[in-house]
Order: sequence, then structure tokens, then C-alpha cells
Amino acid sequence: MRKTKTASPSPQRSAHLRRLSITLLGALALSACSPSIPQGAQWTDDPFRTDSTSSAQATTASATKNRATTGNTDGIPRGSGTLRIAYAPGWRLPTDYVSAFEAASGYTIEQSEYAPNSSQNADVIFGVDSKQAAALGTAITIGNDPVCAWADRSWFSANSKALPSSLKDLSSANFASLTAIPSQDSEAGAAFAAKASSVLGEDYEDWKENLNDAHSISSSAAEALGQWTVTLADDRLSLISGATSAQGSHQRPILIWDARLAVAAASNTGTESRAEAIPGTCVDSTVSAAVPQSSSNSEAVRSFQAFLESQLGKNAAAYAGLAYNDGVPEDSQAAWFMKPAK
Repeated sequence: MRKTKTASPSPQRSAHLRRLSITLLGALALSACSPSIPQGAQWTDDPFRTDSTSSAQATTASATKNRATTGNTDGIPRGSGTLRIAYAPGWRLPTDYVSAFEAASGYTIEQSEYAPNSSQNADVIFGVDSKQAAALGTAITIGNDPVCAWADRSWFSANSKALPSSLKDLSSANFASLTAIPSQDSEAGAAFAAKASSVLGEDYEDWKENLNDAHSISSSAAEALGQWTVTLADDRLSLISGATSAQGSHQRPILIWDARLAVAAASNTGTESRAEAIPGTCVDSTVSAAVPQSSSNSEAVRSFQAFLESQLGKNAAAYAGLAYNDGVPEDSQAAWFMKPAK
């Protein structure tokens, strides 16, 4: 049988095949030694993650960005004019939240920072705890901003350490020196001390003494914040009272603070946070608005109160990361970061 001769490739085709082989080999080599990075990963993501959850959440966050401004406005009295709101430090109302109320009510919000013991002309004082609100006038509940022990999960991952699993763990030899607690003069410090005393009972004094020995209890809230290993981005400092003056070593990865800390420590997409609540450490803390006795704009105040009590207002607070309420959307910042860990 006659053999068929195969034509030899031209010199140009041989050179092209050699270049293609080199390119394919290089690509295979890179894929073999490069780490697997989830699509859409942010600097706040756990470095040990291998899934693409954050990418999916980023898409959800983008799709729902403006939901807070729409919803059922039934029961919210409409009018016109200006509602003057004085906000407590760290509680300036975000643009989307303001827009939600203004669209629902017809009123315009004018904001200024609250200055205690001044002759400030405000219709509503926003962002105080329930006790302060009752002392200032009529208290209106905004929602829950729980105080918890927050762990810097990126620090624990990078150092291959397990997070504490309970309130009692915080005073152990493994975690006491890693914990920063505001003084009991602060709202967060007082709420957390009351929680610890209630849970630990007769063991509370020993627990507290161990933390004192580790210099965990700071003289102020700002000092405790300065000890935390996370440095907040400049555009998030306005969310946290005292953040601009916080100075410290940033060497303690556990901080006792209210839940808006997790919002402030979130990624640029708002879907991941370096702050993770330690189970069993959260205590409910109601954040309120107060209507001072000097307020004379009763119709605008009535509309704002109806907004706060409505599902629209609760959802707006949840999307803005101001407060958590039962029944708020699962894709809101409050549902992701502010729901108390039991």
C-alpha cells in the first residue's frame, strides 16, 4: 500500500505554533501559582474566603440602594415648611434617610449638631438614648442599636486565632489583653457593664478585675476606639461619636461599642464588615428622638413621629444603618450588621 506523505508546515506556521505554545504554557503556570480571589472581593473581606458571596451581595446592595426612599406613606401627615433637627454627635441624618421623609411628608429637614445646655432652636433632637430622650421631653423610638463586643475578624484570620465564643471569654488570659472597653461613664460602657453583671452574677467582680489588670477598660470612649485594630475610613468617621479625636495604639482587635461600628467598618460596597459581634455579648440599646418642650412646630413633628413609627421609616433607618427593627428588609445594612447576635 502506498503511504500518503504529510506536507511539512511552512516556516511561518511553525513560528506561530511555537508562540502559541509558549503563551499557553505561561498561562497554565500563572494559574497554578496564583491565589483564588473571589470576584468583587474588598479589602475588608476575610482573606481565607474562597466563595463569591461578597460579589453577590454587592450586586444586591447596588440594586437596592434607593429602596429607602420609596414605600407606603399612608398615615404620614403631609404639610409644608421646615423641620429643625438637632442630631447628637455621630448621628447626622444621611441623605437617603432625609429624602425618604421629605418625599413622604412634604416637609424639608434642616440639620444642626446638638449642643447640650444651649438655647438651640430645634423641633426634634435625634440620636439620643431613651433615658436622655425622656429627660429632654417626649421620647420617640427610632429602633435598636445594640451594644456588643466586636471582633476585628480580619485580624483574627490574619493571625490564625479563633474568636472568643462568649462574654466570659473576654477576661481570659487569651483575650483580656486584646479587648478595649469604654469607661462606664459612656453609654456603651455602662450598658455593657450592666449586661456583664447580669449574666455573670457573682463572677462579675473577678471578670472585671482580670480586665482591669490587662488595662482593657479605657478612661473614655475615644481612647477605647483608638485601641481598636481597625482604622476607620475618613468618610465613615461622622458615623461614630468621638472618632475624629480617637488616638491610640490600634493593637486590640476586640472593642465594645454600639452596632453602628459595624456599619462604619464596612467595605466600600457596604456588604462586608471587619466587625463581627461575639455571641452572647450583645445588649439591646434603644436609640430615640426627643421632642423638647420648647418645640412649637407640632404639625411637622407629628409627621416625623408618624414616619419613625411607620414601616417606611423603619426601613429607611435600616438601609441607612441607623437602627435595627424587627421586620426590616434582609438586604439592609441594619439586617446585615446590626441584628443582635444571641
